[in-house]
Amino acid sequence: MFKDAVAKLVLLGMMYVTFMGCASCASSTALFGPGNLFRDKRRSFIKIDIYKNIQVAKTSTSSASLNSEEYEIDLRSSASGFIVGHDRDVSLVGTSAHVCSILFGNQINYFVPDYSPINPQWKLTEKAAYILSDYKGRRYAAIPITFDFEADICILGTKKIPLPAFKISKNKPLIGEKYYNIAAPMGLWSPKMIPLFEGFYLGSMRIRNERKSSYVFSIPTKGGSSGSPIINSYGEVVAAIHSAYRGFENLCMATSNKEIYLIYRKSMNLLLKDYDKYEMIIDLINN
Repeated sequence: MFKDAVAKLVLLGMMYVTFMGCASCASSTALFGPGNLFRDKRRSFIKIDIYKNIQVAKTSTSSASLNSEEYEIDLRSSASGFIVGHDRDVSLVGTSAHVCSILFGNQINYFVPDYSPINPQWKLTEKAAYILSDYKGRRYAAIPITFDFEADICILGTKKIPLPAFKISKNKPLIGEKYYNIAAPMGLWSPKMIPLFEGFYLGSMRIRNERKSSYVFSIPTKGGSSGSPIINSYGEVVAAIHSAYRGFENLCMATSNKEIYLIYRKSMNLLLKDYDKYEMIIDLINN
């Protein structure tokens, strides 16, 4: 009887240790479902508001000092982003490259159809302000650190955001597995309400010659979703949405985790090399 009592006591102790061990890792696994995961990871989501002034001019064929065409365009848009890292008093936020610059793709041609970047007669000046909002509603001004137009990914730098960064997954998503997207489509966002979507990974494809191959997910996507993170059941970023499939918005195209990691490392290296310069500029725009 004594041996049975001891055995039961040992068994109960093992069960307690096992339960406590699992509870301690619940925040990084899917043991308690996507709700627990979302409540934790939404802290690292960033809403982005972009204000741009674009000036475009075409010089005259008869005189280089005269313009035959002139345009001034004021744009306001919104997008999504996510914290990818911190270095001292600077935070890095990932989003899509076309969010950071109208020079990506053919965006400018929606406003100036004849504009061509390879025609030396055309001159374009782009001034932009990027305002980031975290899930508590705090606002930060940011500057671009680096771009990868082929992968449609950009890293913005801002003053320290006192919230955790996402971990970038080392593993590719698996076809047929479910993934989650935290986004602000059409600017739909508030500190008390951040949209969450889900869908399946379908594979990868190349949509244009000038772009790298993109991941494809069955996740609803609208304007404003650009730059939003797609995460796995462990809360790691596996992709970042850059566009919807034209005419079918329940499919999205996304930058791969590999490309996100590469531009993150490039940005960190630039920041480490010229930290004082970046910190000074970021301090100026935030004061």
